[in-house]
Amino acid sequence: MKYLFFSLLTVLQFSVFGQGAMERTLDDACDCINNYTEEVSNYDQYMNLIIQCASPLIVQNADELSKELGLEEMDQMEQIEAIGEKVGERLVMECPKFTEITFKVIGEDPTLMEEVMDEYSEEEESDGMIESGTILSVSKEIPCQVSLKNDMGETLNFLWTDPIGIEEAYISNPDKLKGKKVDIVYYMGMIYSPKDGKYQDRKVLIEINVR
Repeated sequence: MKYLFFSLLTVLQFSVFGQGAMERTLDDACDCINNYTEEVSNYDQYMNLIIQCASPLIVQNADELSKELGLEEMDQMEQIEAIGEKVGERLVMECPKFTEITFKVIGEDPTLMEEVMDEYSEEEESDGMIESGTILSVSKEIPCQVSLKNDMGETLNFLWTDPIGIEEAYISNPDKLKGKKVDIVYYMGMIYSPKDGKYQDRKVLIEINVR
């Protein structure tokens, strides 16, 4: 699956992209896909759909997206590959019509389908869980803990251990996140607790998308 989007973005020669405008880009791309009336039953038609519905939005939001994904320091080709993978994964996961089309087209290739299913299995384990709500607090301790009141009224805690996709203003001053409505992407990680002498399951941040 990864090389489909890597090939697309290589052809289009996009060298920048990002994350805050990611939500707008995905929403608009999905709207385009939902309104797409041409037949999509083979690989060439599938790629044409992606090019028509994604490329104008990528160009439009390129500057903002590159900053939000934090890809400025990467090699150009590495940037393109990372961007392609992220856009592809999010569209397949979040746009039902695109999900249907993707599996319809690549389902004709058993080998490719097997590769895609393996990727989604890994995605569910590490990158497929999302919580939405309001940030209550961000601790000053190490490891940093972010508390969220989700849309069900539950208070959930997440560990912020690695660099994540978020605006620099929130990294330099995390207190600005308090009270913000966000979508948090996380995975369940095993964290060692020396106090208890065992590992614990903890929610570990991957992304924070401020609405």
